[in-house]
Amino acid sequence: MSTNELHPNVQRFKEFVDDHPRVKEQIRKNHKLIQSYYEKWMILGAEDPFWESLPAVKKSTSSNKKDLFKQLGALMEELDWEEVSRHMDELNGALGQFQQFLSKAKKDSNKDRRELEYPYY
Repeated sequence: MSTNELHPNVQRFKEFVDDHPRVKEQIRKNHKLIQSYYEKWMILGAEDPFWESLPAVKKSTSSNKKDLFKQLGALMEELDWEEVSRHMDELNGALGQFQQFLSKAKKDSNKDRRELEYPYY
């Protein structure tokens, strides 16, 4: 068996998880559950009522997405774009000063290296 192939039991468990959205959702919420679910699957089997007792998967509807976009639109309207622009200008200035500091530090370090290379001149 190569390193890319899964053990047959693991492969069957993977198929089981793919076929059971409740299990898949629980594992996505908490990755630590995968070991305990694997062990339960090995002991109880795929037909045990435990798997149906897991919470149902919430289906997202397009209305939820529409509500999200409405909220996003409302937030965008509330933004003070002049203030955002001012903050961007301040950030740009700070970045410019930081670049100047780095270039000065680089020049100073190059100067110090030249002085160390020819200490007798």
